[in-house]
Amino acid sequence: MQHRRPENGAMTFDEVSMERSKSFVKALQELKNLRPQLYSAAEYCEKSYLRSEQKQMVLDNLKSYAVRAIVNAVDHLGTVAYKLTDLFEQQVLDASTMEMKISCLNQQNFTCQAYGDKDGLSQHQTPARTLRHHKHYILPSML
Repeated sequence: MQHRRPENGAMTFDEVSMERSKSFVKALQELKNLRPQLYSAAEYCEKSYLRSEQKQMVLDNLKSYAVRAIVNAVDHLGTVAYKLTDLFEQQVLDASTMEMKISCLNQQNFTCQAYGDKDGLSQHQTPARTLRHHKHYILPSML
């Protein structure tokens, strides 16, 4: 089932929620993809160190690469944390909105019931009131 986009081009509630979820999953997948890349780089560095005669230069390059890799991993962790927090906050907001809508519906329901009870009660009382009043006739001799 596809949702139609409103004419003003704005995204629907479901579309926004889906985009946030997709964004989080994408960031998480990118973080997971770092692992094989780091293992591959570590293997390459190990082989380079063992084959090279300039071990100090290889170590310096390895240190530089390791620092960049750690910064990159921390950056990815920050992105995942931000997107997860954003997703969580949106779900809390959605739940709060739903609670408010439910409260509003409950209030409307209560008002309708109270009005219905009052209206029903007045309809039941109407015949009793008419019995208390008697019709008055003006006789021609009383004029």
